[in-house]
Amino acid sequence: MLVWFMHGASVRQVGYADQLRSRLVEEFSNRSLPLPEFYSSFWGNALGNTSEVWDWVQQDLEAFKLEHPLIDIDDIFHYRQRREQLITGFFNDIFTYLNSTRGREVRRIIAVQFLNFLADTPFEEDLHIVAHSLGSIILWDILFSDAFAPNDPAFYIRNVIKGLSGSSQGRKVRLRSVTTLGSPILFFNQVLNIDVQRLKQFASRYIGTPLRWINVIHASDIFAYPIKASLELDDSTLYLQDKYLGERNFLKKSLGDVTMALGLVSDHSRYWRSSRVARLVAANLLEEYAVLDKNLPVLEFGEED
Repeated sequence: MLVWFMHGASVRQVGYADQLRSRLVEEFSNRSLPLPEFYSSFWGNALGNTSEVWDWVQQDLEAFKLEHPLIDIDDIFHYRQRREQLITGFFNDIFTYLNSTRGREVRRIIAVQFLNFLADTPFEEDLHIVAHSLGSIILWDILFSDAFAPNDPAFYIRNVIKGLSGSSQGRKVRLRSVTTLGSPILFFNQVLNIDVQRLKQFASRYIGTPLRWINVIHASDIFAYPIKASLELDDSTLYLQDKYLGERNFLKKSLGDVTMALGLVSDHSRYWRSSRVARLVAANLLEEYAVLDKNLPVLEFGEED
């Protein structure tokens, strides 16, 4: 079993999935099951450094202050810390990937890592992918976009996944499951404009056991949205579930926008640390429909996630 992790925006350290991987190792070990082969793909260093962007903002604000010394900068430019977090954490990486040249470079890095991973695990045939945030957008793009040139690195990945490429030569792995965490595919497909029929055609090639896709949405994550209705899967063999990580938190309900702003980054990145996510990922890896079909409990205030 191969488990391939894909990180989201603002990640600059390769150990982003370590806590989830540790939970999965523990789960498999407790059941005396063979451990999967894990790989944490990493391309964050190709998305650039946003410090220069924020430096330009600071220069303009300082110039304004010199011209208007009696005006408080915080009165004409609110939420500086939160703005910097968003620029550094999300928008820069997202827009960088959508740039055709930089996006191709990201796909090249991922393709090289993916093929090396397969080369190091020559006897494994079943592939499972866990993708967070921007990683889920990149995955969606790599697997199903029609917009790439014939020599795009995405095709190196498609060519080794059974059912994605017309080529029958060489080694193939079968994509058994996908787990997306905190995914904004619902909105980004308005930009990528990928035809959902590509997904349906791919899923229709599965015989017996269907392709499984679990889309996990934390209650407080404003970047995460359900996707089932948008994919129009009534005539599809794909097994897809939007799974909601509910939370009963009276502070978040009462304070509303304030807590949303304070938790903007942490709520979006907490999936890798969540025990509930680990249980869902394990169930998806092990084809445990009894677990996947259950409603997740809504956590009470103060309970562990």
